[in-house]
Amino acid sequence: MSSRFPARYVLPLVAALLVAAISFVPEPEPPVVAGGSQTVEVRQTTWACPVESGWTVAAGQVAPGDEAVARPIPEEAAADPVWARADRWRTAEPGGDALVLEQSGEGSGSVGYVAGRLKGDAVLAACPPVVDEAWFAGLGDRGRSDATITLVNLGENRAVADLSWWGANGPIQSLDTSGLVVEPGQRRQISVDDVAAGEGAVSAHVSRRRGSLTAIALDAGTGGADLLAPAPGPATEQVLAGLPEGDGTRLALANPGTSTAHVAVSVRGPGGAFAAEGLEDVSVEPESTRVVAVPGSVDLRRASLAITSDLPVVASASIETDDDVARVTPSAAIEGPAVVPVRLAGGAVRTVVTAKEAAVVEVESFSASMESLGTSRVSVGAGASALVPAPKDGAAYLVLTPQEGRRVMAGLWKSGGGRIAATAVRPAPVSVVAPGVSVR
Repeated sequence: MSSRFPARYVLPLVAALLVAAISFVPEPEPPVVAGGSQTVEVRQTTWACPVESGWTVAAGQVAPGDEAVARPIPEEAAADPVWARADRWRTAEPGGDALVLEQSGEGSGSVGYVAGRLKGDAVLAACPPVVDEAWFAGLGDRGRSDATITLVNLGENRAVADLSWWGANGPIQSLDTSGLVVEPGQRRQISVDDVAAGEGAVSAHVSRRRGSLTAIALDAGTGGADLLAPAPGPATEQVLAGLPEGDGTRLALANPGTSTAHVAVSVRGPGGAFAAEGLEDVSVEPESTRVVAVPGSVDLRRASLAITSDLPVVASASIETDDDVARVTPSAAIEGPAVVPVRLAGGAVRTVVTAKEAAVVEVESFSASMESLGTSRVSVGAGASALVPAPKDGAAYLVLTPQEGRRVMAGLWKSGGGRIAATAVRPAPVSVVAPGVSVR
């Protein structure tokens, strides 16, 4: 016996199966996007400068911004309308205790500097942005008992920070500097002498617990004063770029680790690198600060110091004259543009660049209205330092750009009448490297 499927049912069934097959054809898989990283332009920057009576703040950028908003601290200190000009280089004496500047604009790269006199002593610093951690080495050395650390709230919410301290004899305990609160629109000063009176040179670590916060130090007292922009953290390689000329130089080394660190110091002069005599192997005990004098026989003219160590440390230098002191902190690597002033607080500002490998730096000078006044190039030998030539009259600032993917570091100094000051240069925040995302 045989059975047959009626023919009249076959064609509809085949048609239905074809429709179903078409409906369930799988979509092609999306392409795999590799991980890694990508460069993203920065759209907003915020930085802050401490201010005293008569101090000058300079604000500039790589490219014109869309908008700039200044917030003086305290709020009662009126903001000069000039700060809103995100399309020019501007300088003014803000008054108050601090100035916070927030600037928007894709790839604008806003930066700030502050300079002036404190009881006749010269001060100079780059204005720091929000920090997660800030390190300061060698505060209060040589009787500078008026040293302070200033915390500035850059945001609209309460900020909280913890401070840790190290002296020559080890950690310095301080319950009073744990959980420090800084309210919105406020600053808070911590006296180093209140924490570590009689300790000599000390080092401090600021750790931001919450909120939008930055920190900057003032090393002041007998023998001079200067501001210290924060160092990002302990490292095994760091460079103190652009030492001004003085009568003596002292090197402060902070070792927050639990083992002895061994440090070697070399000089990057105009002709290249050489070992600093007597500083080929400096030991720094665990959780302590050590200060050593650089022998007077070491030629530091137009030079920088390269610090290498087997364990991470934080370094800074003090350059002394009969009447003042300049503080030099580690410089950040510069691969893109950096903006530096030509004059500030009535005096010329000089720039020194240094590189581990030979590099060429393009130097473009601009007027205050951001008009280009010309371009030159500065060659830096491997392990050497080079002084950037002073620009022609009319220049307000310079933009430094390393060529061919090279990395350099830079420092600023100003001097006159026996008064000196210095600061490290940080890259203009035009872009950041963001992690890529792998998707299918």
